[in-house]
Amino acid sequence: MLDNEPRSPQLVWPEYLELPPETYIPRSWELILPRVPPGTIMVLGASDSGKSTFATYLFCTLRGDTPRLGYLDCDVGQSTIGLPTTLNLAATPYLSKGWESFTYFVGSVSPRGHMLPFVIGAHKLQQQAQTLGVTTLIVDTTGLVQGSAGGVALKHSIIELLQPTALVALRQGAELEPILRPWRHARRIQVFELQAVAHALARRREERIHRRHELWRRYFDQGMSRTLSLRHLSHIAVFGLGGASRGRLLALQDQRGLVLGLGIIQAYDPGAQELVLHTPMADLTDVCSLRIGSMRFHLGEDGGIREWFHRDSVPVFTRPPEGSDGAGARV
Repeated sequence: MLDNEPRSPQLVWPEYLELPPETYIPRSWELILPRVPPGTIMVLGASDSGKSTFATYLFCTLRGDTPRLGYLDCDVGQSTIGLPTTLNLAATPYLSKGWESFTYFVGSVSPRGHMLPFVIGAHKLQQQAQTLGVTTLIVDTTGLVQGSAGGVALKHSIIELLQPTALVALRQGAELEPILRPWRHARRIQVFELQAVAHALARRREERIHRRHELWRRYFDQGMSRTLSLRHLSHIAVFGLGGASRGRLLALQDQRGLVLGLGIIQAYDPGAQELVLHTPMADLTDVCSLRIGSMRFHLGEDGGIREWFHRDSVPVFTRPPEGSDGAGARV
């Protein structure tokens, strides 16, 4: 399943915005396409509803006729084009086959407990797309739609903030009704409702976790240890330093608060203000801030990654990076 998955140290892989030839495309998708207006198009649906497949279909179909097209992947748990715990933007430059990409760190594989950074990140990446001149932005959201888990409030907040021109909802039953009901009467937003696709490629929970862990392993495989002296690097702001502990995932960010790379804390000495990281980033020159997330990895005595934890996730064994001996460079 992962033979063609991305290799480290990339953060975003726009080439994943392709549909396999055997993908089932319902007739209703083809009929709705001419009616969807340009602007920000947000796709809603529960997990395994065909939501991400539809968003990719929409992107692939519009790509030939839309010179400035963007894809904002807000599924922090099962991202189509980026690493888990991040929001990712991919945009097609005008009259070019290349890509521009940007990443925002949420720090968790679920928006629950992280809803404020989630909506902030989505808004920042939408602003980045507008700065690039993107005229049509497709937004793939998370599958969290249950009101009891905060899904309804989250969707209302992100709709208010991003102000989409269209909502496309893939419904299995009445699960999206609390989200859609008020927006059907909003003149500034067109609401399109489709039946969820029975042919959607549903992944079992174990498969989702396995894919997530493989992406982590491949990203950090080329990592090395770096020691940061926070006392001497006074220009680097650290967000969430109180949560700094062995195994915590963090983001190394630029001056805009967007991600340059990710790292895992190997050790933190509060007295000496020294932070030892495992990261594939070789050049830390442009790092302006660090943001510590809630996800935690279990590290071996040599500093290599052994297991991956997130709340109630089942830890999965994975080998440490080859040649890892805990030694590395000091910055």
